[in-house]
Amino acid sequence: MKRLELLKKKWNEFSESPRAEMLKRNLRRLMIIFIVGIILYQLYEIGWREVIRSLPTHPLFYIIFGLLYVSLPFAEVFIYGQVWRTKKWELFKGFITKKVFNDEVMGYSGEFYLFAWGRKHLDKEDKEILKNIRDNNILSAVTSNLVAFTLVGILVFTGIIDIEDLIADVNTFYVILGVVITVVFIVLFVQFRKYLFSLSLKKSAIVFVIYITRFLIHHGLLVVQWAVVIPNTPISVWFAFLAIIIVVNRIPFIPSKDLVFMWAGIELSKMLNMATASVAGMLLVSSVLRKITSLVLFLWISYSDKNKEIREIQREASENIKLKEE
Repeated sequence: MKRLELLKKKWNEFSESPRAEMLKRNLRRLMIIFIVGIILYQLYEIGWREVIRSLPTHPLFYIIFGLLYVSLPFAEVFIYGQVWRTKKWELFKGFITKKVFNDEVMGYSGEFYLFAWGRKHLDKEDKEILKNIRDNNILSAVTSNLVAFTLVGILVFTGIIDIEDLIADVNTFYVILGVVITVVFIVLFVQFRKYLFSLSLKKSAIVFVIYITRFLIHHGLLVVQWAVVIPNTPISVWFAFLAIIIVVNRIPFIPSKDLVFMWAGIELSKMLNMATASVAGMLLVSSVLRKITSLVLFLWISYSDKNKEIREIQREASENIKLKEE
């Protein structure tokens, strides 16, 4: 027991050390370099000229991109508005920055930023802020997993996925075991819900409805955006792409998930005998636009917040001078 505690202590010391932070940064960079290398090879195989000729030109593609980018921060203003009372514009800026961290740094790094933001802007205890973030993450995960299972069901029903191929090599024992484990988890969650989840039933229902509405609108717009570039594609094919992007977005702690989806999307287009160059061009433009937009918004929000802090310091200094003169 003492040895285990000693190992745990050493691990905690190492994980919080500058060396560990440098190692994590290098691993993230290597992961991004690896993914970018694969994508470059994929584009090389397709042909750079073919990809460039296939870049999206329809204005609607770019209009929808803007709506897609702000859909989650916009929804989160109303979601967190159930528990956080502050100016909506400040909330929106905070959620844009959270999105930048999650999209471009690492999954769930945005939640760490949001906690730090909440400590600075909210009159709440740290424990309460953490509970609010945890509850909303649980509801977000439930929503996305529910939609993912629904999409898989649609893909099986339409024949895109052959259920016989999925279960042919699976032992009945493992299927029963999986069902039992799922039921046990559901029972435990219901039994200990008060300890795992602090939102009231009414607020939970409101947040769930907002999440599911945003989720359906967001992914519906994605299908429209893709269909603008590659028309006359069966809806079942786009459902397959949606299933991939939902799964990728649920993988924790990976940087630049749009690059991972681009890699998977190009491979999927080959499997489905689609116009791979058009798919590659569409996903490439989306990825580049997302990174440019994230950079511009992050710099703008950082600059405006810094100016706001400077103005507040100047105002306080001016008030202090007036008090001294009086």
